[in-house]
Amino acid sequence: MSTDQDRDQLHRDGRCDVVVEIPRGSRNKYEASEDGEIWFDRRLGGPAGFPGDYGYVIGSDGEDGDALDALVLLEEATFPGVHMRCRVIGGFALQVGDIAETKLIVVPETDHHADHLRDLDDLAPAFLDELDSFFTAYRMLEEVPVSVRERLDRTTALELLVAGQG
Repeated sequence: MSTDQDRDQLHRDGRCDVVVEIPRGSRNKYEASEDGEIWFDRRLGGPAGFPGDYGYVIGSDGEDGDALDALVLLEEATFPGVHMRCRVIGGFALQVGDIAETKLIVVPETDHHADHLRDLDDLAPAFLDELDSFFTAYRMLEEVPVSVRERLDRTTALELLVAGQG
């Protein structure tokens, strides 16, 4: 387990520890409680499952008061509760109702299939459009308006991560 000082250095180096709450492809939304239990929250109303493993960055604080969210891009889904060391490649700044949220886009540090991914620009434009579509549609049936304010390059995403150290 990392100390806060270790985690601060980790974030400055562009890396973070993510706890997966929702596996890639799932339409079930889970939330981790403060004591680490995974609870079923709801089923997504839209037709698409999560485009990557989805969770939160340990030791971070987002604009919404919760830990920063992270979407882990990988080929195979893991499972809720998995801890993973990741590299930040960018993010998405969203407006969710009245709340500003950041979703970091990360890749597992040990996934050699992702070694070439260093910034959002390394992803296919069509895939970035799919992420835009997912983030704007996944809460549609809850009637919560979601819009993508901007895509964040790696440098901007890292600034938010370092600023949001818990």
